[in-house]
Amino acid sequence: MTSAEGFWYVLQCLWLGAGYLAKVPTKKALSDAGLVTMTSAESFWYVIENIWFGSGYFAKVPVKKALCDAGLSPMTSAENFWYVVQCLSFGAGYFAKLPSARALTDAGAYSMTSAGNFWYIVHCLPYGWAYFMKVPVKKALSELP
Repeated sequence: MTSAEGFWYVLQCLWLGAGYLAKVPTKKALSDAGLVTMTSAESFWYVIENIWFGSGYFAKVPVKKALCDAGLSPMTSAENFWYVVQCLSFGAGYFAKLPSARALTDAGAYSMTSAGNFWYIVHCLPYGWAYFMKVPVKKALSELP
């Protein structure tokens, strides 16, 4: 994680914990892949996020797809189903996967396609949305053993 990403992560966390809460589904996906162990606080917040209409689970699905594309973790049939449903909603699943794929590319675990790079840059244009979505993923990856 670069110092700039660390700075933005702290700012995201100062805003009612948004950075931390965005990191939790990524940690769950990494935990499902056997790459990291979630803390009890992260497990608690993941449950709370799922009580809120499954938002934690639905945020985890694009991260799992990026991990699957990188060959780090298989997706379950339920995750595949929900990823397709998200993609049917004007490509939301695909676009949500891009910040995770970029973080994995930055870590050297994956190589994004040219289409993925194009859409990542397009999503960075409106106020850096994709970059700011990548920051919690990079924080989660920085906690790998």
